[in-house]
Amino acid sequence: MKNTEPSKDTLHELLTDQSRSSLQRYQDLAVGSSSIWYLIKYELINLFSSWVPGALGLMLRKLLYPRLLCEVGSNVIFGRGVVIRHGLKIKIADNVVIDDGVVLDAKGACNNGINIGANTIVSRNAVLSCKNGDITIGSGCAVGIYCLVHATQGSNVSIGDDVLIGAFSYFIGGGPYRADELELPFKKQGTDSQGGISVAENVWFGSNVQILDGVSIGTGAIVGTSTVVNKSVEPYCVVAGVPMKLIKSRKSS
Repeated sequence: MKNTEPSKDTLHELLTDQSRSSLQRYQDLAVGSSSIWYLIKYELINLFSSWVPGALGLMLRKLLYPRLLCEVGSNVIFGRGVVIRHGLKIKIADNVVIDDGVVLDAKGACNNGINIGANTIVSRNAVLSCKNGDITIGSGCAVGIYCLVHATQGSNVSIGDDVLIGAFSYFIGGGPYRADELELPFKKQGTDSQGGISVAENVWFGSNVQILDGVSIGTGAIVGTSTVVNKSVEPYCVVAGVPMKLIKSRKSS
């Protein structure tokens, strides 16, 4: 299939380009392929399965959704209203649960997309969103409701095994906009990537945390509720607060 995904710098322009048809812009935004056959399949599967409630809906999505994705393991559950965008860049391992209202958006022209490890649960209304970046979630993880994981070019987000993420948490894999040119819109000045976000295995995030670009979290760390993580955290450390402060080391206790 021919890939029609726009690059990071031209995404806004392509989606608002009046010389392109609404169908072309829709394919760039949601489908990720210029293939008419894939578009028809994408539309029919969503039409006849995405909204269906109960056990019937689960069975339909278990049967049909893998046809939209790059790889899907066994015994994967897709909840009601799950949104798949650029599905040919999404890989899901065995026994994963994708709950109601989750958005899986692997958009990008030069990225690998989204990879979710075995036995992981992505809870209701969570959003995994790529913009030329990659998102990797390990096995045995739990992503809380209304979480956002966002990866841009040069700022991938990698989450290790057995990581617990509380509700309403944001992982912001994207550097700040440049602001040197006073007369030039921020979106045209671009961003400065800080290198992405890396989370080791067995980390516990409380609810409503924000993890900023360029941060790494060590094995066994605990991040308290509502913490803004703007610098890296050493293994087995407990941190909390705004600004973030070291509370203690789990090793010392």
